[in-house]
Amino acid sequence: MCTRSRYTDKEKNRDILLLGALFITMRPMTRACIFDLDGTLTNTLETIAYFVNMQAAHYHLPPIPSEKFALFLGDGSRALIQRVLAHYGAAAQTISEDEFLQRYCLAYEADFLQRCTVYPGVPEMLVELKRRRIELAILSNKPHSIAQKVASAFFGDNVFSVVLGQREGVPVKPDPAGLFEILRTLNVETAEALFVGDTAVDIRTASAAQVRSVGVLWGFRDATELSQAQAHVLIRTPAELLQHLSF
Repeated sequence: MCTRSRYTDKEKNRDILLLGALFITMRPMTRACIFDLDGTLTNTLETIAYFVNMQAAHYHLPPIPSEKFALFLGDGSRALIQRVLAHYGAAAQTISEDEFLQRYCLAYEADFLQRCTVYPGVPEMLVELKRRRIELAILSNKPHSIAQKVASAFFGDNVFSVVLGQREGVPVKPDPAGLFEILRTLNVETAEALFVGDTAVDIRTASAAQVRSVGVLWGFRDATELSQAQAHVLIRTPAELLQHLSF
């Protein structure tokens, strides 16, 4: 007659530890973190409001309160200007979108650090990620030359391996083309990357590339938008990202 041996507490604890170790090894190892720029690494709300309102004044239009720009941003400069002109309605119907956009971009690039700040905790987070030998990159819908200048001015030239902004002939986020380009450049698989951003556009970009997404709550949009976009993780401070490199 066969009897089942007793499953001791010691054996149970051993198996729990083994299963935990197996689970950890099965989770993807993060080799690269790709960041949005505006609203994620840098607070540019006042910057963008300043340069848009500068052009609005040129056309004898009243300024737009800076807080309204939080909902205008995320889809690139042209979409921003389209939303600005739509905000003015009939008062702006004779204004050339292309001319307004060109004036805005030229003014912005000439003084790109105007009212721009880095979010608290971001520099320390980047230092720790570099210490862990994680590749860092930026994918922004900001014009390419401005994105590169802002990244260089605030973070130097040795922190981010790749900085891509909006470029002629390349679709903007949420199209994943730019994200795929970064992954190829870094020689990183989609399962080894995180995309970190503050808007639904960023989360949809990650989803389109099948990359894990992290939504930040210190940027331009709220938890509801990021959750509805199905961000994998939401974080309230930059330091929290270090706790979510594998999920």
